[in-house]
Amino acid sequence: MIIKHELKANLKTFLIWTIIIAGMDFGFMLMYPSLQASMNKAMEAYANMGALTTAFGMDRLSMAEPLGFYGVYVGAILSLGGALFAAMIGIGLLSKEEGGHTSEFLYTLPYSRVSIVLQKVAAVFLIILSFNVVNLLLGLLSFPLIGAKLALKEILLYHLAQFVMQFEIAAISILLSAFTKKINMGIGLGVAMLFYFLDMMSRVLEQLKFAKYVTPFYYANAADVMGTRSIEQPLIWIGVGTTIICIVLGLWYYNKRDLAS
Repeated sequence: MIIKHELKANLKTFLIWTIIIAGMDFGFMLMYPSLQASMNKAMEAYANMGALTTAFGMDRLSMAEPLGFYGVYVGAILSLGGALFAAMIGIGLLSKEEGGHTSEFLYTLPYSRVSIVLQKVAAVFLIILSFNVVNLLLGLLSFPLIGAKLALKEILLYHLAQFVMQFEIAAISILLSAFTKKINMGIGLGVAMLFYFLDMMSRVLEQLKFAKYVTPFYYANAADVMGTRSIEQPLIWIGVGTTIICIVLGLWYYNKRDLAS
């Protein structure tokens, strides 16, 4: 019941973000044949951008090739857009009950507080999974439509990394949500943006190299995943561990705190 309610409550947000992000990605890929001729010149220009070339992965992926174009353009939209979407879903998961004055009713239902929170987390998992499945399917469809060879392994690995990254950001937002009494969208979106810029800065500044262990964007970077055809194992396991810890801590704190009606 709780899962169904959460899925229904977030349906409009899911549809809007999925249509916009997946539609933009699909549209960019369909534009590739008309842009292909100019991509070689563009790559020459981008090669002289120094730190920005490294930050956006254009030193490892060639936009003159379909997979490189997918990684740079689609990757930028999906990575940041997906992270912001996950943060939005997660930050209001628990706090909206107090902010909307529905917690008194919710906790009269025949479910324990632990069960309610776990069902809400499961709903977030399904929402983010569905978001990524739609983006993956349209990504796979775009390659034969433009007459390009489908790099199946690279695309599957990239979208897997994106899913793990987005759910990690959602879990961090859920933890923050457990500490607040009303929806604070700015905190969730701010955390996602902070991680995004940490990823870019860690790639160009030696002093911030350690940030790759902090930001989930690092292991989900299109240039890294597609360029090596692999996901950096230690980093993605840190991400999985962070996700579990955030959910457990959020559940523990929310279960023991007094809730406003």
